[in-house]
Amino acid sequence: MKVLYVYDEMPKSYQTYMANTLTGLKKVIDVTAFAFKPNPKADAYPQNSIIQKLKRKIISRGEYEALARQWATNYNIIHLQHSYLFGKFPFFLDPKQIKDNKRTNIVITFRGGDTYVKPWIYERWKTFFESWSHQVTRFVTVSHHQKEYLASHWGIPLEKIEVIPVSVADHGYAKVKRPNKGIIKIASAHRMTWEKNIDAHLRTISILKQMGHNVQYDVYGDGPDLGALYYLVDKYQLSDTVNHQKKVPNQILLEKLPTYDFFLQLSLSESLGAAVLEAQSCGVPAIVSNAGGLPETIVKNESGLCVDPWDVEAAAKGIHNLFTHPETYEAFSQKAIAHISDRYTIKKEIERLIALYQKIL
Repeated sequence: MKVLYVYDEMPKSYQTYMANTLTGLKKVIDVTAFAFKPNPKADAYPQNSIIQKLKRKIISRGEYEALARQWATNYNIIHLQHSYLFGKFPFFLDPKQIKDNKRTNIVITFRGGDTYVKPWIYERWKTFFESWSHQVTRFVTVSHHQKEYLASHWGIPLEKIEVIPVSVADHGYAKVKRPNKGIIKIASAHRMTWEKNIDAHLRTISILKQMGHNVQYDVYGDGPDLGALYYLVDKYQLSDTVNHQKKVPNQILLEKLPTYDFFLQLSLSESLGAAVLEAQSCGVPAIVSNAGGLPETIVKNESGLCVDPWDVEAAAKGIHNLFTHPETYEAFSQKAIAHISDRYTIKKEIERLIALYQKIL
């Protein structure tokens, strides 16, 4: 079994769940990584010298098709890690271009926006689903909700979709917690976009303050809607409570997560939520919305709580109840660690991937 992993660019520091999986796979199967854009922070991963040509756009169509033919000969499976790369693979998706009728198995992993948002507004996505998706061997989603959405909205047969959640590395920070004394420490980590429901997060914090709690809320991340965070912090008079920590490397976030009491993620749209998994792996209970695959990240009422995206009263009440009952909180913390260890380890993700590859060969 020879597999080619194709990235737009190699995983960045905050995408270690992708890099860790690749590293683990290399230990058990023959897998090669190729990226269209070089990433100097990903030197640990071999990259083909032709990447520089592709970046400078000096590779001709003929050269690219020759490279594609070489891949078709050398690899049993080509797994696209960034789903929007399908546009670079018309050669593989058009069987007429394979003279010897040899089909290359194409696997595509879908992230959240490529399932829930982009197909609604971009014509090229609609064309792909309508005209080319049947040539793809398997699609991979990270949650069961994402699988159902891909099937019901964009016509992909359920039997062609595999659910393989992202994984969390054994980082050594798993320790059963009790809540901090005198102050509720809450964290969120996400891109600043409309999908993340910034307003509901801040209104939850506001309610906790109205209940008489001393709260510290740290928000990690950056993005196009960052201005909304600052505007709403001012609107709800939370400047003494909310700290924007910007985007930090994943390792730094993991070191900080065990210091928090809760992880808050009230997204409007979410395929799964890697940061929610990472928080639980550190023993931090998660408060999530029932959007997308988020409910799948927790054991409801055991490792975390699940509320409607706009039900900020329920979110605040849940945090209050757990914080004021340390024994219950400790049980949640213990369950959070066990939940991640049982379902979301790199070993389990690799087992699921290999099982998929063996199934299609």
